[in-house]
Amino acid sequence: MFPKNGWYAAIWSKDLTDAPVARTLLGEPVVLFRGASGRPGALEDRCCHRAAPLSRGAVAGDNLRCGYHGLTFDAEGRCVAVPGQATVPSDARVRAYPVAERWNVVWIWMGEAARADEAKIVELSWLVDPGWVATPGSIRIEANAQLLIDNLLDYTHVSYLHGGTISGDPREATTPTKTERLNDGVRVGRWMIDFKPPPLFAKAGGFTGNVDRWQHATWKPPGTIYMDVGCAKTGTGAPEGDRRQGISIWSTHLVTPETEKSCHYHFCFARNFALGDPEMSRVLFEGSRATFLEDKDMLEAQQRNLKDGALDGLIHINADAAQLQARRMLDELVRAEAR
Repeated sequence: MFPKNGWYAAIWSKDLTDAPVARTLLGEPVVLFRGASGRPGALEDRCCHRAAPLSRGAVAGDNLRCGYHGLTFDAEGRCVAVPGQATVPSDARVRAYPVAERWNVVWIWMGEAARADEAKIVELSWLVDPGWVATPGSIRIEANAQLLIDNLLDYTHVSYLHGGTISGDPREATTPTKTERLNDGVRVGRWMIDFKPPPLFAKAGGFTGNVDRWQHATWKPPGTIYMDVGCAKTGTGAPEGDRRQGISIWSTHLVTPETEKSCHYHFCFARNFALGDPEMSRVLFEGSRATFLEDKDMLEAQQRNLKDGALDGLIHINADAAQLQARRMLDELVRAEAR
């Protein structure tokens, strides 16, 4: 259901240290590691000698040494040393995957290596901009990645599933969204004028009265979604572009399939207010994680009622427009790869 020729988030940069990390990505076992020079690498997690998982090995300089018999591989997958012998068999190698580190994320390309173009990584500059503070996290969800993308492009569920965190006003349930198909993705969003603020945003912004609230999500294939969200004291000009009496957050969501029934979810709230306040970082991280754990619980229950991520036999409603557009675009990419 997902194209392989695209950049997927493999891991947050901060989580890739001096120990190998095992991941299953798009159904393939991969080991991620960071060499002594700081360069990240990604190899097939299967030694070409006796099929031991390389993730059970150790970093050796800029290389990865198998933890079973000590064969050492460079970041291109070539075996560069075999203990006890001077020569290395010419066919001793494992598959290497193109990786790139940008926006504090290690990205991986699971398809044709020759097509891996770093210029195609979606711009997420707020994740590294010193004018913004980011609070990244990740969870594994036992549900098809497409269901998570559907969820993130669907603002109608917020009123029913997230009443204690990011939903504040009952009118949100019936406030329509506008969907736009882009050349390279899908955008969906809405404004809510003079609404009660959601609990998490009321706490973060210190709002005591109603607010003008915005929610705008953009999906870029295969698995990057970013949202411009926030609220400002009602009537202070936010819809016209003046957000000075409010709070703005870039909410980043990086979705990577694991199997047909599971995925990796990397999320992050980035803010441009209270920059030196660690308590604010704690509030936003814990609040966002609590919200996304509510999604996890529902998506896993949904997955148990489905075969994979397909919606065969189910009805659609108006609020599904953005989800269906994204599904069509992904289907087009998958069919193009099959030709």
